[in-house]
Amino acid sequence: MENKAFISIRNVGKVFGRGENALAALKNINLDIYEHEYVSIMGPSGSGKSTLFNMIGALDKPTGGTITVGGVELPKLSSRELAYFRCRYIGYIFQSYNLVGHLTALDNTAIPAILLGTPRAEAEKRAKELLEFVGLGHRITHKPLELSGGQQQRVAIARSLVNRPAVLLADEPTANLDRKTGQEIIDLFRKLAHEMGVTVISATHDHRMLAASSRIVWIEQGAIDHIDNVSDFDIDTGAIGDDPR
Repeated sequence: MENKAFISIRNVGKVFGRGENALAALKNINLDIYEHEYVSIMGPSGSGKSTLFNMIGALDKPTGGTITVGGVELPKLSSRELAYFRCRYIGYIFQSYNLVGHLTALDNTAIPAILLGTPRAEAEKRAKELLEFVGLGHRITHKPLELSGGQQQRVAIARSLVNRPAVLLADEPTANLDRKTGQEIIDLFRKLAHEMGVTVISATHDHRMLAASSRIVWIEQGAIDHIDNVSDFDIDTGAIGDDPR
């Protein structure tokens, strides 16, 4: 791991509302994330992990502080520049899949590349290769309702990678999946980080994801409580139930 951070978060805070109704969702967050890492952000509901996740993904701007991704200082970008940055450099995976129902797996996967201006033939070529990578090469003509939940999530993963992003953000990616399918998706994330060199950041409640991560960032009441290196623990995937401290 290189010493220079790929994602640098400095003194980041986020306040929703004003005056007596103000709520500090994030408080003075400082965090470095390195290239090719697999980082899990964990914490109870309302802890601020989803807010931090959205800040890293340029889905929201901090009230204070700065976030730099690959040398780009996100709070300084205009709305149009942020939209391009998100589409080009960050891939998103959500628990609800967000696939277009009337489109095939191939078309769903190719959409972000086509929106970015990639010629359709090239976009479809990338989409097919990625669907094969996630184990769905035989399902490219199937529509979402013809796929299982795990297969839909695999399409969503392929779609998130079609623009060759530097960062992959996964928001509760196993929440709607059964235990076996969820484990398959976790193994796929590990493969993405190790074989494709993507920096993976997941906001999750799922302790099964810990063993696939390199570090775990624990969020409590809007602040980083502590950060664990997974290599320091003997974690049996699927068996852990609580904070490993």
